[in-house]
Amino acid sequence: MKKGMKKAMALGLCAIMTTAMLAGCKSNGANSSKTSGDSSEPKQVTLKVVDWESDEMNAAIQDAFDNVFTKAHPNIKVEIVKGSYSDYGQQLAGMITAGEAPDVFQGGYDMAASFYQKKLLTDWTDKVAAEPDFVKSLYEGTMNGWQLDGKTYGFPSLVNVYGVFYNKDLLAAAGVSEPTADWTWDDLWAMAEKLKDPAKEKYGIYGLDTSGFGVANISTSYGGAPLMDKVMGTTKVTVDDKFIEQATKIQSLIADGTLPKRTYEVTNQNSMFEAGEMALMYYGQWEVDSLLKNCPDLKWGYAPTPQGPNGRTTTYDTVGWMSPKNLAHPEETWELIKFMSSDLYQTVLKVTPVAPCAHSASASVFYDVMNEKGHPEVAEAVKTMMETKTKNGVRYAADWSSDAGKLWDPVYNNILDGESKDPLTKLQDVANQINGIIAGN
Repeated sequence: MKKGMKKAMALGLCAIMTTAMLAGCKSNGANSSKTSGDSSEPKQVTLKVVDWESDEMNAAIQDAFDNVFTKAHPNIKVEIVKGSYSDYGQQLAGMITAGEAPDVFQGGYDMAASFYQKKLLTDWTDKVAAEPDFVKSLYEGTMNGWQLDGKTYGFPSLVNVYGVFYNKDLLAAAGVSEPTADWTWDDLWAMAEKLKDPAKEKYGIYGLDTSGFGVANISTSYGGAPLMDKVMGTTKVTVDDKFIEQATKIQSLIADGTLPKRTYEVTNQNSMFEAGEMALMYYGQWEVDSLLKNCPDLKWGYAPTPQGPNGRTTTYDTVGWMSPKNLAHPEETWELIKFMSSDLYQTVLKVTPVAPCAHSASASVFYDVMNEKGHPEVAEAVKTMMETKTKNGVRYAADWSSDAGKLWDPVYNNILDGESKDPLTKLQDVANQINGIIAGN
């Protein structure tokens, strides 16, 4: 779950399986045998799971499989198959086609949608209809990225939210008050302008999402239209006056050194914050796990995404579990995937509190750990964002996304960075071109 340290989930959710993984997943987890002596007893089944989590988290997950799930389902053994990370989605697609995929694998909602449209996934729609209480146990809206055309092809597990980490000592030294749960975008801009130091190449805030998706997340809190009409099955993108207004604000903050340029890259952003060199960092909640483990003396806090005049809007970004088509053991896999989207995290998040769970009862474990660790503001901020009704996509969940990016990114980046004299209204023309791509698909 830790993007900054292990993987870049928000930039395509990529990873690659090793040769050992390919061998371990052979035949879609069909490693099974009858129990000796009685063919009427449930057959023994071994299911394979692939994820991108840390060794520490995988140890906790395996422990939950062995000591919770298998005790409730004695005929099912579950094994995590390790892999390294590079072209995860492409490799898994090939494994599914070859019949060598794991029984359950982790992915983002965008990858899940792509795989579903390519007919690579098990359809769980009938199971969901038969057990509606399972979906009802999830936070409202978290299933949105895992259903399309009335079909269910996966389930959310962990939810990413994005807020602002702050260094209490640096804010105090600058005479800046700590952010509160009800702060606004104007509060953030004022704070960041006080903290910037162009002479030392210090920005007011690092990591802020100034992409089109990030700007749309601001503009919708000012009453603007979402960039995408729907997170899943997008049929139209819109760049309205509110978007232009907020993009203009971002453009000015880049120009005066409050925000980094769109082309600015900082590979050690998290290390800088953990070393006490950065006052504000916009980032996902999973950083709390590293801060708690590695920075016992750092005085830090976490605030939710600021709000605008029309309230707070947040980004929709879940990861979850899906299964390949043609499962060898669909009934056993269904029991496993339900567990992995709910009770699995009752124990795992106590060891590695990286995110709240989409399953509302299990999410409370994350909040409890934050309170126990002396960071009730994290629990409050994350819960606030989990319960925010208006959510915007953090990326396109469609195969046309690459073509859209090729049109949008160079124009958008050059304008915001001041490298182009084109007006921001040119983005409305680009949006129309993207709509043409969508229509063509």
